[in-house]
Amino acid sequence: MPTPTDTPKGKPGRPAKYGHAMPDTMRAAAYRMRRREAASAAHENLKDAPPAVLVAALVRQFKALATPDPDHAPVTRELAGLIINELCERYKIPLPRSPGTVARMPPT
Repeated sequence: MPTPTDTPKGKPGRPAKYGHAMPDTMRAAAYRMRRREAASAAHENLKDAPPAVLVAALVRQFKALATPDPDHAPVTRELAGLIINELCERYKIPLPRSPGTVARMPPT
């Protein structure tokens, strides 16, 4: 049975890459880069994307609409709508009917 003096020194887990630990600023930058890449690719598979990634992707689409590019605006609006629709389906949020639509009357 091992005694407390037999335990190895150092932090448990995976050893540092290239023999030295990554600075906190580089770790934070790498984390932000992974989040940015996940948000930019969220529209490819909406069903499997985590909610935080979907919200980040929605923010990305809103920022793209803030500086409109006439060629990309329709695509950006469509992607934002798909993301909103996916979030509403997941969390059972009913979407109200658009005030611009006209209720169709049944034929008489």
